[in-house]
Amino acid sequence: MSKLASLLMDLLCHITIEPDDGLNPDDTADLQIDTWQALIHDLSDSELSLVKTAAQAKLTALESISRPSADEEQLMAILDAFINNELQ
Repeated sequence: MSKLASLLMDLLCHITIEPDDGLNPDDTADLQIDTWQALIHDLSDSELSLVKTAAQAKLTALESISRPSADEEQLMAILDAFINNELQ
């Protein structure tokens, strides 16, 4: 679980210390890429199972939105691909 804990702390620290002028888009993009790569490649089977269960719950919640935004639709596609092992 140390990889998951590390990812959680990285994400929490990133959003907690948002500067007045907003987050650096490059830093945010790097964190996003690093996090997805870790979720895809670096988790144990039990960790991956936990994350996929959480991803499925989030996907189900998003699918219940009657008029999802373009960003929400994109996120749903990403979550679905992650759950189905289609992300590289």
